[in-house]
Amino acid sequence: MTHRVARRRDGADRPLAMTFRRNAAGFHEAAEAALPQYPEATRYVLAIAIELALKAHLLHRGISDDWNRVYLRHDLSKALRFARRAGFNGAPAALPELAALLGPYYQAHAISRRPPEAVASVCWSLACRMVRDLIDAVVEAAGFDASDHEGAA
Repeated sequence: MTHRVARRRDGADRPLAMTFRRNAAGFHEAAEAALPQYPEATRYVLAIAIELALKAHLLHRGISDDWNRVYLRHDLSKALRFARRAGFNGAPAALPELAALLGPYYQAHAISRRPPEAVASVCWSLACRMVRDLIDAVVEAAGFDASDHEGAA
């Protein structure tokens, strides 16, 4: 079933989009820092970073936070699909697979219940790089200025 994408009458919520983008960058940095000692935490925090980055793009394009919260929730694959529908074409090529791998467990708050073979099927340092590339693409697509690019909230 396709849902209409609700857009704000007054345009995009750029301040909130920028906050989501900064928070995505912060969660990404936390994932990289946690990887050597806390790989389970890395997977959970990467899922959060993906969600925030994609929703930052949607907010920038005028899709409301309320709509994102009601219709997308924590569904990473759906968020990617709707970001693409909203004009985002900068997602790394392997992001759909990572979103599909993390998504169902992230939605159910059960990242730790992923089967060991699924965990072993991913190079998590490369996954961290892919999420960094996603955030960079969101920054580029939205035209956030350079001073906003590195900060985390």
